[in-house]
Amino acid sequence: MTEREDYSGEFDPDFRFEDLSKEALVRLVREYALIPQILDRSGLAAVGLRYGQQAVEEIAIEEWKGASPVYTERIREIMRIEGDGVSAIFKALQLDPGFTFSYMDVEYELVSETHGFFQLRSCGALLDVEPFGERSVRGMCHTIEDGTFDITAQAINPRARVRPVHRPPRVPAGRVPHCRWEVVIDDETPVLPEAEITRMTRGTTAARHRFPPLRDGTPHIPGDLNSPG
Repeated sequence: MTEREDYSGEFDPDFRFEDLSKEALVRLVREYALIPQILDRSGLAAVGLRYGQQAVEEIAIEEWKGASPVYTERIREIMRIEGDGVSAIFKALQLDPGFTFSYMDVEYELVSETHGFFQLRSCGALLDVEPFGERSVRGMCHTIEDGTFDITAQAINPRARVRPVHRPPRVPAGRVPHCRWEVVIDDETPVLPEAEITRMTRGTTAARHRFPPLRDGTPHIPGDLNSPG
């Protein structure tokens, strides 16, 4: 079958993603990666309008705690991200839907398998909230991220921790990069217990769903010959 460069032409009731060319898939993945940001902007804005900033922060933390460990494990599996060092954490972050390509301009510095840095030269989420003042910025860049970054890193290694080198509010104003973070794996780092919302999320249909093989029989998970047909 000829690969599609787009979905122009007639409707195809048997259309599948594997019908698209690599270039078309890349365009589609970029758009899909932006969707969680749009969902958050709409859903959490609605929460904030009715219940206030604190409720937004509480829900955002629970949302991240529930989803991040689950989707990180799934991404690791399909992309064969091995190991539990900082390089594996950075690989997962490069594929994380929370770091949407170009909307979040992220740079990584791997010092060793127990130490590294990442920074956002530009953060679309920050640019969204800065017009609403310092309270909103601190809510996102301090309250929410302090409550969630370790959860994401510890999905790879339970002894990992993520701490700010600097972060907004930007001083001086207009500072670039917008923020910089240090990742350390240390035996002294407290292991966070799995949150109740994470356990609940693991039991959902979405978390347990297994994709069928591609049209040509290639399994969704590399090396998985027992995928459902």
